Amino acid sequence: MSIEKRRILITGSTGCIGTHAVDFLLSEGSGEIFGFNRSIPIGSEEKNDYQCISGDLSDPESIARVVEEVQPTHVIHLGALQTPDCRDYPMKGLDINVIGTAHLFQACTRLKRPLERFVFASSSAVNGARSLYGPEGVRPEDPYHPFNLYGYWKVAGEGMAQAFHQATGVATVCLRLATTYGPGRDRGFTAAMTSAIKAIVVGEPFEVPYRGKEHYHFSLDVGAGFARAAIDPFSGYGVFNLLGETHSIEHFIETIKKESVHFEIDKPEINFSSDAEPSPFIYELNDEATRKVFPLMPQTSLREGVLQSIAYFLGLTREK
Repeated sequence: MSIEKRRILITGSTGCIGTHAVDFLLSEGSGEIFGFNRSIPIGSEEKNDYQCISGDLSDPESIARVVEEVQPTHVIHLGALQTPDCRDYPMKGLDINVIGTAHLFQACTRLKRPLERFVFASSSAVNGARSLYGPEGVRPEDPYHPFNLYGYWKVAGEGMAQAFHQATGVATVCLRLATTYGPGRDRGFTAAMTSAIKAIVVGEPFEVPYRGKEHYHFSLDVGAGFARAAIDPFSGYGVFNLLGETHSIEHFIETIKKESVHFEIDKPEINFSSDAEPSPFIYELNDEATRKVFPLMPQTSLREGVLQSIAYFLGLTREK
């Protein structure tokens, strides 16, 4: 299919990952982009080749209406209730993350012409503690072992994605990620390091609420990664770990302190809170298969990602 005929539907297109995915696809001239969100941000309609449509993943009629209206050739399903909200509002999380996803797959089976690609945003929350896995890191084919409801619901999403591929033959990708940091990442427990960067930019101290290691993905890379998974050559069904780097939280803090010198930020105060507990998050995600199948996916180094993040948040403070 030519680029001109692509019609890419992105659920959650105004969130952190969705925003970067939209920007990447537009910069690549990837076709017509359609955002699916509960609300339409002011100014979103001003972008060429991008239209934001109001819809609700907890409303099956809304999902069916938008899919019928757009008639997408590609779908990137990012919309979901995140971990803290899933914990606090479990039934709402079930309604959006599982039932809403099921209705989206169902709507895609009714398209007038077959879908070319479906990309589902999964999570490393489907895995368990790092100690459960081998020396090569956590591979996509390793056993599930979620530690919360959010993880179990992502397992359900991956199962529906595989069943969707088996029933329709549509090329389907599940892309797992761990901790996203950088521009746009401002909600959730794992946003701590982004919050630390924002704090030092405005001259405030920050306490990190947990210790240990995390697997980090720069937010612009995440958006581009999902975009690449949607438009680059692929057939069949596959689960992949998004490109990223594992570092100790101490190393991330030291990187922020070191790179802040370039912006004349003096002695950033970033420490661990007195009750900081070991991080429950998965790290050392093995991405060998991802690099082979999607060689154009970008990966920004931690140093460069921190530099770009500091510059971005400094720019925001100067605009105020």
